[in-house]
Amino acid sequence: MTTRDSLSSTGADAEVDVDTDADAAAVRLVPARGHGPGRFELVDAIEEVRLPVATEGIDVGSHPTSTRLATADRFHAPVDGCWAVEATSITPLCTADVYVRDAENTLVATATAEAPARIPPGPHVLELSTAPVKTYVAVDGPARVSYEDRYPRVSLETTGSDSSSAVGVGAGVAGDESDAHGRRDDTGEILLGARSRRTSPAGTVTVPESPAGLARAISTFGSALATTSPERSFPTLRGHPPLIERGETFETPRFVERADTGVTLGLPFEYDALFSATPLAFYLAATIEESAEPYLRAGEYRHDLPRDPDALAAALGDLLRHCFTLDCATRACSAGLYDVKLHVHEVLTDRLDPPWTEWYEADLAERTAAYLDVPTEATLDCLEWPHTTDMVPAAENDSALPFLAADLSVVRSPPPQTAATSDGGVTELDDFVRTSREAVRGATLTRSAGAGSPARRTPTATRGPTQNAIDDSESIVTPQPADSIAQAWIGPGFPMRAAKPTVETYRRRLNRTPAEDLTIGITVVCNDEAMVDELGDTYGFRDHVTFDIREERDLTVTELRDLLAEEHDFFHYVGHIDERGMKCADGFLDLRSLETTGVDAFLLNACTSYQQGMGLVEAGALGGVVSLTDLPNSLATRVGRDLARLFDAGFPLYAALDVVGTGPFAESAYSIAGDPMVQLCQCVTGAPMITDVRELEDGKISLVSRFYPSIHFSHGSMSAAQFDPTHMNYITGVETAEVSLAVDTIDSELDFGRTPIRIDNSLYWTDETDLESIIRSTGQP
Repeated sequence: MTTRDSLSSTGADAEVDVDTDADAAAVRLVPARGHGPGRFELVDAIEEVRLPVATEGIDVGSHPTSTRLATADRFHAPVDGCWAVEATSITPLCTADVYVRDAENTLVATATAEAPARIPPGPHVLELSTAPVKTYVAVDGPARVSYEDRYPRVSLETTGSDSSSAVGVGAGVAGDESDAHGRRDDTGEILLGARSRRTSPAGTVTVPESPAGLARAISTFGSALATTSPERSFPTLRGHPPLIERGETFETPRFVERADTGVTLGLPFEYDALFSATPLAFYLAATIEESAEPYLRAGEYRHDLPRDPDALAAALGDLLRHCFTLDCATRACSAGLYDVKLHVHEVLTDRLDPPWTEWYEADLAERTAAYLDVPTEATLDCLEWPHTTDMVPAAENDSALPFLAADLSVVRSPPPQTAATSDGGVTELDDFVRTSREAVRGATLTRSAGAGSPARRTPTATRGPTQNAIDDSESIVTPQPADSIAQAWIGPGFPMRAAKPTVETYRRRLNRTPAEDLTIGITVVCNDEAMVDELGDTYGFRDHVTFDIREERDLTVTELRDLLAEEHDFFHYVGHIDERGMKCADGFLDLRSLETTGVDAFLLNACTSYQQGMGLVEAGALGGVVSLTDLPNSLATRVGRDLARLFDAGFPLYAALDVVGTGPFAESAYSIAGDPMVQLCQCVTGAPMITDVRELEDGKISLVSRFYPSIHFSHGSMSAAQFDPTHMNYITGVETAEVSLAVDTIDSELDFGRTPIRIDNSLYWTDETDLESIIRSTGQP
């Protein structure tokens, strides 16, 4: 089905009183309090935000009115509400560019504060680029988009003797008489459509502690989807599933109900199967029913699934990737809302030559059945998946499921068997440390607490932190590798090469809002003068973002404890850590003793800091980067400065760690405590981007880029490298095709903001480096 067909519809527009259904509507239009006639507010009950809207009638004394409509067929994109506003102009009070599309959804104009636009005759839909509530305006042209105080004002053009080319102004016009000045005696009809951005959960589902109750809750997750068309592969049209909490009886809040899509997952009612199935059930808006023989049914089509828990988890993950990939390709066809040049569409057109339009126009069950006829081997190499989460199948972990579904993380439950070692139980980290001693043997300084601490070796020695483990929660586990950019582990122990999120850190993600003054507070603490090289000009290179950078040195235990109780957007620690905690001027502070902290994100760049990092997370932090072993100071300084600059450039924690992980020793030395999606600030390129130099030959180089998904540009967003002459779009996370450029043009081609570029495994920045000289000096990257 098309996007608009997926909306509730009675088949004909019906007038509904504005206030009658106010309590039941996700978005409603209400008169603005404290203002006269003609002022309204779009109220988003899910996100709890408001967008003021000003309207004007033909005369000073006229009072524009609004009527809620039961259908919204004028809008190609899905909306939660549609209103006919009798007015000659409408002004959403937000700063936004306006995209003007005709009846065929073709972009015909873009209006900005610097360049207003005229809308030609005929039906057109205007989309606001940014607004707290996703907003559309439909008019019958001619009309104009102008700006007042940088707010976009949509005005119907009047007919008269001086407007020979003008036509009927709107669907609500009662006549075409005009006075001597060319003004109409009636107002036109402007349609206003709005949709909740649904980045927040609509509410919380209460479930009894049982697999059956959990299955019922997961079956409501599809209610967050704004559409069941292929466009739900766009993150802005997926929404966030409702939260889960335990209770005596099953209860659902407003705006949360089971979707009837004709798609069903039959599963054993066991936690491992339900955990693994959750992201797919959300994306397909599937109902889960109990079955000893697992299957996916779409309409009359049944696709059997394996019974073995490990094989079932793998199959469910493959189907999630398969259906999502085909949706991304299908949405880019000529029948879709956005007919763009998309790499995955081009690849699968050549590979499969599928009936794109037929798939696009089918309903969800029919389309899914058609997708199941396509072998997964044809699609799984098309998109690189951002996240895989290994999850222990325990009831207390079920509250993490809404967040994993929102991230479209592949879930493996039970986790695949951790890697066995050849020396009778010694962890992979111990083996890693042992084989990596060459990297630290010559170091004159490490970031352990030094020889003065109990049971410590000489400064150049290393050892695995499992020797300090108190219980299983502090041991190191090694998840099996996954076919994704990043991994997470939800279970006992701290993971190697994976993040350790908690339900609490996921929930804190929802409560984090940008500072009102757009100032980012960064606190850097260095408790060893020998490590000050990591400081310097590390933060604050961004235009349009203000950084309040505070540096502290040689703090005492009390001073550090008091500092951590204050509010910090980012906390960067440089110094020594051992089993007693963080070394201070007069002793050690164990962060596991903190009851609360005001730190949001952090980098603890010291030896074996993962336990201290989890202490910060338990005290209230969102997440941060920690180390798993002893670190030579040279490595820690290089990685610390690179990570800091990547955070400064808008990279989430997992993406920054992926970038620096290509260097020597760093991949296994660092990990993430808490939410891996934490982002210090927005990125100038939208989605964070890294560009790699691949080849140098005959004065030309090959560049390959990757855009990393983030909270605001999550999986399904599109990105294009500015220097790519083909203007090809890629799904965020995918590595682009190679682009060949002349070496002597590299600096000008990449002159579009401060972004990182990697040459021979070293990181440089496009706005402060002579890249041509560096490339020529390396000879062969």
